[in-house]
Amino acid sequence: MRRRRVLHIMPRYYFHLNGPGARLTDEQGMVLPDSEAAWYQAVRHARELIRGELHPGTSWEGQAIEIADHEGAPLDRLPLADIAGYAT
Repeated sequence: MRRRRVLHIMPRYYFHLNGPGARLTDEQGMVLPDSEAAWYQAVRHARELIRGELHPGTSWEGQAIEIADHEGAPLDRLPLADIAGYAT
């Protein structure tokens, strides 16, 4: 008896940076196992961004990372102001 191979294709997630009046679109995305992994990746991206741009008086108000699926549908939104307190 032959065993059938089941092919699991992991989805691609995109991490767009949204700010007041501007949007930086992630054209490449990342292949991740699920939406929970995508959320943790968004937190990592946010922390790296904040650490790289942290200057006295920097305001992250109104800026967020939007997680989208392979079809472009938004799945979650991570406000940078919420992460900034934990990024240092």
